[in-house]
Amino acid sequence: MRRTAVAAQFRWKLQTPNTGERNALAKDLGIRPLTAGLLLSRGISELEEAKQVLKPSLGSLPDPKQIPGFEDALRTLVAAVEAKHKVLIHGDYDVDGTCGSVLLYRLMKRLGLEVEVFIPDRVRDGYSFSENSLTAIEKFGAKVVIAVDNGTSAIAPLAKLHAAGIQVIVVDHHLPGDELPVCAAMMNPWVGKPPSEGGVFQEFCGTAVAWFLTWGVLRHILGEEQLPESDRRFLFDSLGYAAIATIGDVMPLRGPNRALVQHGLTTLRESSFPGLRALVKSSGIRKVPNAEDIGFRMGPRLNAAGRMFQAEVAFKTLACDSAPEAEALCAQLEALNLERREVQNRQNDLLTGTVEDQFQKGDPVIFTGHSDAHFGVLGIVANQVMERTGLPTLLWAECSPGVARGSARAPEGYHLIDILDQAKEFMIGYGGHARAAGFHFDPEFAPQVAAALREGASGQSKVEKPEMKVDSEISPSEIDLHTLHEFDRLQPYGEAFAEPAFLCTGCRLVTAPRFIGDGSHVELRLERDGEVVRALGWRLADKARDLQIGDNLDVVVKVGINDFRGRRAVEWTLRDFQSSPSKS
Repeated sequence: MRRTAVAAQFRWKLQTPNTGERNALAKDLGIRPLTAGLLLSRGISELEEAKQVLKPSLGSLPDPKQIPGFEDALRTLVAAVEAKHKVLIHGDYDVDGTCGSVLLYRLMKRLGLEVEVFIPDRVRDGYSFSENSLTAIEKFGAKVVIAVDNGTSAIAPLAKLHAAGIQVIVVDHHLPGDELPVCAAMMNPWVGKPPSEGGVFQEFCGTAVAWFLTWGVLRHILGEEQLPESDRRFLFDSLGYAAIATIGDVMPLRGPNRALVQHGLTTLRESSFPGLRALVKSSGIRKVPNAEDIGFRMGPRLNAAGRMFQAEVAFKTLACDSAPEAEALCAQLEALNLERREVQNRQNDLLTGTVEDQFQKGDPVIFTGHSDAHFGVLGIVANQVMERTGLPTLLWAECSPGVARGSARAPEGYHLIDILDQAKEFMIGYGGHARAAGFHFDPEFAPQVAAALREGASGQSKVEKPEMKVDSEISPSEIDLHTLHEFDRLQPYGEAFAEPAFLCTGCRLVTAPRFIGDGSHVELRLERDGEVVRALGWRLADKARDLQIGDNLDVVVKVGINDFRGRRAVEWTLRDFQSSPSKS
């Protein structure tokens, strides 16, 4: 019987570290050459840096005084404590903005200040300061405003607050534009010198910047030498907020971020903050959480609140001081996350027809929306469409009469802002990055916007297949439990420090594919050199549908441990696979 060849979804790029350098690093660190090769393929070649990766130390964190704007922020807060000013925390509806708001709220309460928090609504207010922000500040009577995870680009709103005599401390991590707002303090690592010129590490999330502010303020007020034990515990447990936000905001897990995240993760299960303990439990995590648990369990629950326009539920969960209340709020988050999934599925159904029509026509960009679309989940749906089609995807919802808001995602190799620039005459506003952006426009001009976007995308080179980096080629015998335990020393994995991926060629399928879960996942039993390994493919069932016993496959996999009823075994997770070219 003629077998159907299966093609790889990605272009596999096999890393090739220098063998001598790999073996020397392995000897110096007392680890296996395979593990040392993983460090080298992530750009870690210096011995001291490698030691920090294997055992991140809080001693590697910069002093708060090194963060640009810290001294101004400290001076403003000390004066606020002395004058007992009211303080309003101006946050954001995503994980980073929420965690940063909770941390600074707790700090203000610890300093004895009257404090209120304003979290903008995703649709009604949008990102950063709005008219509702200014109204909330005036109504509360705040003399000091702390903007966390926003504010760097809020030129006009902060000018109004300055004119009203209100001092604003910006605690942010977004790139500054040509003009900075007038404010009492701009605490943002990007406004200082780059590390190459003696500046501090810049790629912190907003909550991490808030954590450095918290550390510096407590140290100044309570004593330079050593904080009281309760404040040390407060600071240590607050690392949990920074860890969640760093992962949730997809910040690179390099440099000081590794120490923040690794130590923050260890605090979560036994945190003195009831909301964090309850969130770990309600997310079904029964061990010390890892970065994957944050990215796929805890983070989506917190983000669901903002996506369903109830961001205050996420804030209250993390800020509450009662265990029963925390459990009840986590139940609300769980319900919102389930609702988010249902809404997301409906959006897929609502937009699928148009998406497929555009894809089949050969349009260079996917652009579609609907008056009944749900803006809160469009970013997730756009990412799924982008991954399925390999095209820049811009989806929109009509959020109010005459205003459509959209989310855009693009594969590697495209630049969304360049594409959106082609439609700027029809846009009310847009902004973002090369691969993720937001925009809003009058839906009456949707046809004109579509035509302009197609023109913009057609001018960019289409990337046939996204690239997947592969660390090393292996055989099943090279990956045992001891090796996997050694790999664990490299965690946390995430942005700029990816979980290892390995290539194994010429694997024979020894049993028919078994479709599991809701039928979209698959289990394969693969054999090479006499060893059989179980491989799970999440959302890969369709690709495996026509496989037959005896087929030979080249597979790219993640490796891990399956722990079932006390029995531990090596397990692979499929990232991609193809028919073996010479054996199909």
